[in-house]
Parts: sequence; C-alpha cells; structure tokens
Amino acid sequence: MITRDLAPAVRAALAHYPIVTITGPRQAGKTTLAKAEMDKPYVNLEAPDTRRFASEDPRGFLSRYGEGAILDEVQQAPELLSYLQVDVDARAGTPRALGRWVLTGSHQPHLRQALSQSLAGRTALLHLMPPSLGELARWRNHHALDHLLVAGSYPRLHDARIPAHQFHADYVGTYLERDVRQILRVNDLGQFQRFLGFFAGRHAQIMNYSQVAADVGIDQTTAKAWCDVLEASHIAMPLRPWYANIGKRLAKSPKWYLTDSGLAAHLIGITSPRHLATHPHRGHLFEGLVVCEALKIIAHHGSPARCHVYSTQREEVDLLVEANGKALAVEIKSGATVASDWFRNLDAVATIPQTGVDTCMVVYGGDDEQHRSKGHICPWWLFPLRLCEWLRKQDALPSASDLMDLEARLRATFAPAP
Repeated sequence: MITRDLAPAVRAALAHYPIVTITGPRQAGKTTLAKAEMDKPYVNLEAPDTRRFASEDPRGFLSRYGEGAILDEVQQAPELLSYLQVDVDARAGTPRALGRWVLTGSHQPHLRQALSQSLAGRTALLHLMPPSLGELARWRNHHALDHLLVAGSYPRLHDARIPAHQFHADYVGTYLERDVRQILRVNDLGQFQRFLGFFAGRHAQIMNYSQVAADVGIDQTTAKAWCDVLEASHIAMPLRPWYANIGKRLAKSPKWYLTDSGLAAHLIGITSPRHLATHPHRGHLFEGLVVCEALKIIAHHGSPARCHVYSTQREEVDLLVEANGKALAVEIKSGATVASDWFRNLDAVATIPQTGVDTCMVVYGGDDEQHRSKGHICPWWLFPLRLCEWLRKQDALPSASDLMDLEARLRATFAPAP
C-alpha cells in the first residue's frame, strides 16, 4: 500500500463533517484509502446478503454500527442515505457528531442524486483517481515512458505486479461491462464492446458522436448517452474548450479522455511497449497521460484550479490550467527531440489578454529540462512538480504539500540513469 495524496483531505474532512464520501473509478484505491484513514468497521455493500439487509431494514442495519463505519459501494443501497441523514442529525452538536461515516462509490449518477437529496451539507465529497506519477513513484519501481503508457496506473496492477494485458482484460470484463449494463440495461454487449473500441480510438480527440454512432451501428442519442455513462463511472472525462464566454465553454464539443492510459491502450489493442513505439495513437496516449496527470493533481490536492483545451480555427493549445485569474498554457508533444515550432500556438494564446496566461510550457517525451525565453521545456516525468510549483504560486495548492519530497521521488523513479 502507498500513501495517497488525497489522504490529508480525507483527514481534514473527517474533522469537519459527519460523513465523508469518496468517489472514483473501480480499483482506484478508494477502499484502501478509507481503511487507512478511518479505524472503523468495514462493510461491503456489493455482497448480496449485506445489500439486502441494508435495503430491507436500514434502521436495523445502521444500528449495528453505533460509532459509524466505512460503507463501500454505497450506491448499491441508496435508500441508506436518508437514514444516515437521520443518524447524523440526531447527533449534531455532540462530540460524536463528526467523522462517523465514510462512503465510497463508483457510479456517480446514482450516488450524486441520492447525496443531493439526503446529505446536502452533511458530507464532504472527495474524488480519487488512479495514482498520479508522484504517487506511483512511492513504489520506487522504475518506469520507462512507453511501459507506463501501456501499463497505466491502477494500484493493484503495480502492487501485485499483474501483467498489464491481463489486468485490463479482467477490468473491462469484471467491472466496466457489468457496471455499464447495470446503469444502461445494455442488451447487446458486443455492440457496447465495439463502442468502447471506437471511443478509445478517439482518446484525446474531439468526439464526433454521429461518426461513432454510424461506426458502431447505434443512433447518435445512444452514443452520447454511453459517453455520459463512461464519465459518470469515472472511466472517461471531457475536457471542455476555453472561452471567455462561460456559456460557450458549455456549448462547444469537448475533447474526451479515458482516465487511464493503460486502459486506453488495451481498448485500442496495444499490448506491449514495443507495439506502442511506432503506433499512430502513441501521441494521443501521451497527451492523455499529461492531461489526466493535471486533473489528478488538482483533484487529489483539493485545488480550485480548472482545466480546459484552447481551440480556435487557427490554433490549439492542448491544456490551459486556470487558477485565481492566471493560466498556465501547456503544449504536449510525445517526441523526445525538441522542435523549433513547438511554441507557435503557445505564443498565440499568450498574446490574448482574456486568457490570463502568465506561463507557457511544453511537456515532451524527452528527459532534458530547458528554460527558454518563450517558455519552459519540461520532461514528462517532471511535469507534476512544475505544475505543483505553478499552482502554489497562484495560492491554489495546499502549503502542506512537500514539493522537495515529490521531486526526489520523481527523479528516483522516472529520471534516466546517468
């Protein structure tokens, strides 16, 4: 087990709320984190008999845990949340009121609806993604870039040293297909499997729903609904374009990313680093790794920063990180050799006052760090550190984060041997 960056936020939330809810994809480490931070009974609501007890007799079920408990996959018994509201309201203002329950959940639509109805103001809502590069570095297992892109970062894969192709095949069959079938009642599983493949083929690209629908043999409404379910299950996420007009940000088509590069590689059919080296999707997988790294750092540190893609008819910047009126513009290049034109789009966006860009950065697949007049050339494995430094400068990163330790871990794990 490794220490997760979200742990301080969990401890702080337990000190201020009666309930802490941790959402995130299956196998991201929610249960392990909850057990590490809360010394209370653990209850898995995936077990049919336990779920039946909780659903049929919620008062009797909760009475077994007078001091609270960890309720895993609570979306399986959403009716419990109304009774949890009664439990915490009855103890409001007493020494036993805070830090009573930790809830975990993977199906965001079920869980969010029930939380908003029953536990508004009574629970902290935290989001755990698969480990970031800085968290992976706590295992101190060296990772070459292509190996990491194929393996991804799910904790069990690295902790138990499971072969990547086996882990991802099991993950798709055991969790993803089952969960989606529960939500959507998908009858033709083969059709949904084809959709997953086409979706992965558009990883790190703007989604053309009509084209995906035509390729899979479904209608456009179904294609959009299935994309929404992947987002709701934390398997994929949209990155919306930046516009000064907030309404336009919501109206324009987003780029879509699977939250784990290894899962994306598996769904595309990439099974080994050697296979990846010359694959046409390598650049998209690399871009997804960097974008998701930014999203992980923001989520796990509780940062108020937001991420967008900057896109016009003439130029595109892969990632725009906004925090407190300033923006970091990031161009992402998978190549290991710096090219002279990599700053062209960054130069354009930096001249637009509304963006608030104060720093330009190119994150690339090489290992040499360079500080140039136009901006910063950053190796992929140092990006977490440089992003955290920028966030701290904008007062958008908790001061407790130890950046010296982060740098030491990143260099020990990912830097090339001298």
